[in-house]
Amino acid sequence: MEMPNPFAITHRLLDEHTCVLAVSGDLDLASAPQLKWTLVELLDKGYERYVIDLSGLTHIDSTGLGVLVAFNRRLEGHAHMALASLPAAQRRVLEITGLDEAFDTFATLDEALSVPAGALPFHTDAAMALGLASTAMPFAASRRAEALRWLRILRLHGEAARVLCALGVGEAPLPERAVTAAGDDAGQDDRDARDSVGAVSELAVRLARKRGAAAVGTGDILLAVMRCYGPEFDAVLVAHGTDRDEVTAHLAA
Repeated sequence: MEMPNPFAITHRLLDEHTCVLAVSGDLDLASAPQLKWTLVELLDKGYERYVIDLSGLTHIDSTGLGVLVAFNRRLEGHAHMALASLPAAQRRVLEITGLDEAFDTFATLDEALSVPAGALPFHTDAAMALGLASTAMPFAASRRAEALRWLRILRLHGEAARVLCALGVGEAPLPERAVTAAGDDAGQDDRDARDSVGAVSELAVRLARKRGAAAVGTGDILLAVMRCYGPEFDAVLVAHGTDRDEVTAHLAA
């Protein structure tokens, strides 16, 4: 019988706001409470920035993931958590469970620490786009229809507009029927439009922070929409003469 790898957790304080935790061994049902109470204790002391070095992690189960998810959700205001040096096998677990979009993840500890701390503001055009989305999404009949509304909004604002117009998605009307007819339910589904806008907003902040930006732009929102909506947004892009790879390449340029 294979023996579990011994669990260990250490932490060091970089400044009055930042702490780095190093987690090694198996993070599972037996060890997850130790990580939970360490994080809660640091939070009670007023720390706002948590960088977790997972280079020594050998296994993580649903309980360990649950501790990370719950603590991340508990953070408010300027507080945030980042995961660094996640081994390939454990990174794959995040991808399979769909949690890779829920965290700020960095290839190395130095990379995670190089990102400025604190909340990021939104550029005016990005804030305007999110405001329009909050108004428009409740009237969408499906996720595919939501994806089309995001495209309609983003092609008129900031960096996303410049990229989409360069790819031929300009100000001409975007017919909804052609996009939503194929394989789409015309009735309301069980999605929550408020949650979809919030998810896009949160992911856009993480993407902007990861690239070291001083503020969140519509390019970050466009990338977040592509990730959050996946095939639904891909279909909308293809229906209007472009695709994910072209959009990503233009944003990178």
